[in-house]
Amino acid sequence: MKYHDMLARLGIAHAHPGGGSVSEMWMNAISLPDGARVLDVGCGNGATACTLARRWNCEVTALDIRGKMLENTMAKARQEGVSIHTVLASAEELPFPDGSFDLIVCESILVFVRLHKALSEIRRVLKPDGQVVDVEMMTLRPVTPEWRAEVHNLYGVQQVLDLAGWRGAFRTAGFDCKVLRSGTIQSLPITDGQSGEGAAQLDALRDPQILQLIEANGRWIEENQQTMGYGVFLLTSPRKRT
Repeated sequence: MKYHDMLARLGIAHAHPGGGSVSEMWMNAISLPDGARVLDVGCGNGATACTLARRWNCEVTALDIRGKMLENTMAKARQEGVSIHTVLASAEELPFPDGSFDLIVCESILVFVRLHKALSEIRRVLKPDGQVVDVEMMTLRPVTPEWRAEVHNLYGVQQVLDLAGWRGAFRTAGFDCKVLRSGTIQSLPITDGQSGEGAAQLDALRDPQILQLIEANGRWIEENQQTMGYGVFLLTSPRKRT
């Protein structure tokens, strides 16, 4: 069983650094016009997509490569009485026309994909005056190849960059980057309500593979508190000089 399959089975609401509190922070830092088109890339179980739909008069599309995540997203949308459009697809091949969205959200997604390809696709489907919010893990000090292999094996991560690395990747992809917040994983609040409720979650917690992954995740986070940080980035296209 893979890490994201575990998140889907458990119905985890917010798996990105800082959880719902970080999502609320960046939502308070941006504004959206009425009728804005919003894309949540790697929507997970739908918590952020539903919050966006409640908060603004906007059209929200939730995209993920796991059908179970999209099922959970639609169930949550029905429960909360909001309208969400779901799409089964990859961040590396976004099935939308150029310039489709006013806001694109990525919460702990880009570490799991081919970064250049995903950023190219995100820039393509973003409107010229649109914005991207990205929440990512980052390293706070040099790490070894063995460390990178371990995080890949546990989480399926393709890359974890430091702050300069993330800024450089965004710049290479053609974005201006503003850091809304960054810090250590240790400094983030422990948020409640991370998991779903009900019989499905209880059944998942009886699965030995899930229990093993939960234990491995907790141990890894404890051991890497001084190594791991996070960044919240606001990306925009450079303004053309007149």
